[in-house]
Amino acid sequence: MSTRATARQKPTSPLASISPKKIRVLCVDDSRDITAMLKMVIDAEPDMVCVGCLASADNLIAEARRLSTTPSTPSPTPLVIILDATMPGKNPLEAMRELAAAIPQVRTIIYSGHDDPGFVARAIDAGAWGCVSKREEPAAITRAVCEVWAGRAC
Repeated sequence: MSTRATARQKPTSPLASISPKKIRVLCVDDSRDITAMLKMVIDAEPDMVCVGCLASADNLIAEARRLSTTPSTPSPTPLVIILDATMPGKNPLEAMRELAAAIPQVRTIIYSGHDDPGFVARAIDAGAWGCVSKREEPAAITRAVCEVWAGRAC
């Protein structure tokens, strides 16, 4: 029997294969139809990739932390989150406040049926980089992702 140590292969994260040049997007909405549409729209863009979908904000911070730190990039990397404003479970605005404090490089876009300017102001106060109405065409989502990724509020 050989006493020589054998090299072990490190498990590879599915995120490791994603180009660092692609904008990484996490979609959070309690409607499976909405998350499926968001994933399809994001993945259709050559410079974007949907890295996951959640049905509530309950595990948002843990998932954002997991997705923004990979074995090849141990320090947090930017991530864009598209977050439904009204869902069961944890209040999305409260989750966004906690997220902004815990992982400041995450950029969140509220995706909502609310057009009330007061609601939009509360979302911005909670840490949203922008808001997109669910009444807008899907291209509004990808434009908003590009804007916040570039560091501009939308």
